[in-house]
Amino acid sequence: MAAAAEMLWVLGFETAAEAEDALAELAACEELNLVTWRNPESDRLRVQLFAESAGEASALKRKLEAFLPQWIPSIVSASSMPSISTDELKREDWAESWKKFFHVQQITPRLVVKPSWEPYTAKPGEFVLELDPGMSFGTGYHGTTRACLEFLDDLSRKAPGASALDVGCGSGILALAAWKLGFRPVTALDNDPLAVKIALENLGLNGVTEIPVSTADLFTVNPAPARIVVANILAPALLANAERLKGFLDRTHGPAYLILSGILHAQYPEIRERFTALGLTEIATRSLDEWSSGCFAI
Repeated sequence: MAAAAEMLWVLGFETAAEAEDALAELAACEELNLVTWRNPESDRLRVQLFAESAGEASALKRKLEAFLPQWIPSIVSASSMPSISTDELKREDWAESWKKFFHVQQITPRLVVKPSWEPYTAKPGEFVLELDPGMSFGTGYHGTTRACLEFLDDLSRKAPGASALDVGCGSGILALAAWKLGFRPVTALDNDPLAVKIALENLGLNGVTEIPVSTADLFTVNPAPARIVVANILAPALLANAERLKGFLDRTHGPAYLILSGILHAQYPEIRERFTALGLTEIATRSLDEWSSGCFAI
């Protein structure tokens, strides 16, 4: 029998796809590390949480049962509570559970996301991002990630070879895309040590060793400024750190660009107002699934 340290406890349930925005708010407010994706066969939303022990898993299950009816009352009631499963999973088997959900994706005409377990031959002019997502967001399926990748592709033509900083790097997909698109130097940070570990693994998988990835708190970190800054984090963190994010921009070699994502549609007007009040100009927006993203210049 596997030792407890080798195991993860996985809580999972399915719900209606329209619950995704409310679940994102719940995750942010209650500090829950939710992983969500659309089941391609049913278009239902699959939700998972991870615990280090059986006791922690039981506590998370109780919290979900208490909070789900409050956060998504139109979908969840006492009579329609999703069945929350609790399973044990060997840590080394984690990646296997992703394989049935993630496949090669063409994000832009130049950017292709390829899971490491699927073959793909790049066409002329394509940049392939090979990825093992682990337990972090950043597969390219999520609307926030897709929007950031599209913005980065656009900016690689506006500011070729510019420096780039990925704030909240998750799986490392955006830092990797920036590197493949020719941005130099590229740096990345995340407040989750597990995300940093996975990002470094994914960069290594692509043969990229030149991107430093650090564990850092956005509220206190002082990274080297960059001409391109991408922040794919939740709206409350963007608002709380607006002036800091502006301060990360380097305007010494031309216009600087700030990509903001992780924003629900209803939250985007407040984000736009906050950052334009700081002197930035919105130059493009993307609306994908329940999420809005913006690219700002200064």
